[in-house]
Amino acid sequence: MSEVDVSIALPEDETPGELIKGYFTLMRAFGWDLYVTSHFALRESLGSQWFAARISELKDSDPKNWRPNHRFEPQDPGVILRDYVHEQDSPYLGVFGGQFQKQVAAKKILATRNTWFHFGDDPTTAQLLEAGKVVRGFVQSTGMHIAGRIGALIQRLDDIRTGRYPLDPVPSMDETVAVVTENTPLETPEDLPRPSIGGTWVGAIPELRYRVTRAGDVVHPDTMESVRARVTGDFADKVRAWTAVEPRGRDVWIDTDGAVGGFVGATPRLLGYLGPDPEGDIARGFFTPHFYTVEGEEIADLDSGERRKQPFARGLADGATLRVTTYGDVLVVGDVDRLARVATVTPNEWFPGHLG
Repeated sequence: MSEVDVSIALPEDETPGELIKGYFTLMRAFGWDLYVTSHFALRESLGSQWFAARISELKDSDPKNWRPNHRFEPQDPGVILRDYVHEQDSPYLGVFGGQFQKQVAAKKILATRNTWFHFGDDPTTAQLLEAGKVVRGFVQSTGMHIAGRIGALIQRLDDIRTGRYPLDPVPSMDETVAVVTENTPLETPEDLPRPSIGGTWVGAIPELRYRVTRAGDVVHPDTMESVRARVTGDFADKVRAWTAVEPRGRDVWIDTDGAVGGFVGATPRLLGYLGPDPEGDIARGFFTPHFYTVEGEEIADLDSGERRKQPFARGLADGATLRVTTYGDVLVVGDVDRLARVATVTPNEWFPGHLG
């Protein structure tokens, strides 16, 4: 078994930043719990790639609601809950049960998720408390794993609202249990599929660390042998993509399937592959800090006003906002849950300096 961190940040006060941190980590932990619980339940009958197969089926049968050019992440709680609530043949009905109250709770979680980040008003402690209670109810009723962590969040919010936190210098029994629970990772099966490139690394991390040299090579730390011969495609492009956000210590690891990983900050990330990248990845890598807009047949950088003519611009709506990843994937950014790749560009084709 490997593990994933599903800790939930406990707010220190009622400021928007603290509440958003609590909500984000709550939903992140919930998403992983949904996915891992579903994987344990479905892998035997549907195979370890059940999620990808299910998304492909939904894209074919209902492309309007399950857009073919969109990447659906299994640990996004909205993806599994949408299927569970709206699809009559959903495999999740067999995982979580189809009881009315569970369906109602799932609908409430989806509605909360879709409204939380509309910034007309600041989030409130009451809103986060309500979200926590609804999610905990679903988790408890379906035999999932993170109820204790959510209980700690609810306890902290109650203490903040009543003035017991941070005034009480002696930790209560609930708080002591919360610390233990919060630091316990969620066990994940070894056959959990890889995330999209840039996502949190899934599975055990190999011990051997390869060094990324200043000359743009990746070498074995003892023999100094390059991995160049093991790479499919342009080696320089691969290394540029793996290191566009520099891995900590300029060290990477390589797993048996050719997946390349490294720590970005404190988080282990999938950086790419020695071989071809999976075709299903819509947005590989990490977003660069630049924003662009479509103006006729040109793409304009919002900061500098600089423009470049691009063939793919003709098929896009005037005024559409674009982002680009470190891999060169160009994406149209729409409303919530709307992200579509429209092209992939190289550093020579794009704005100078924007892709390394």
